[in-house]
Amino acid sequence: MTVRGLNLQQAQQILQRALMLSTELSAAPLSIAILDAGGHLKSFASEDQVGIARAEIARGKAAAALGMGFGTRKLHNLIRQGILPEMFATCINGATNGNFVALPGGVLIYDKSDLLGAVGISGASSDLDERVAVRAIESCNFQAEP
Repeated sequence: MTVRGLNLQQAQQILQRALMLSTELSAAPLSIAILDAGGHLKSFASEDQVGIARAEIARGKAAAALGMGFGTRKLHNLIRQGILPEMFATCINGATNGNFVALPGGVLIYDKSDLLGAVGISGASSDLDERVAVRAIESCNFQAEP
């Protein structure tokens, strides 16, 4: 069986770093979803007292980054600037049964030029979600593309 980018050990390492950063930054409770390059859920956690929809939002951010081929910060900015219509994200979200969230916090994971997967985080502000994802990825010696 072949690994689709990120393996389980790498995904769990990124997850643990994200949870530590959440504590260090006194973030609101987070949900963290880590997908491999094929979009398969490799690792996931929701901190205690996280909102009930946060898991789906986190996974949707990671899936949107993988689906577009770039981080959700860039996608969000393209929509805000009018380069992509808001309806674009709405239609894709509907077509994927809600698994496409165009808010910052979906970050691609690279090892040099190889796409390994994506992290999606939800629970704090989108900016802080993204910051935790980027720092967790980079602390594991990978490159992040928000």
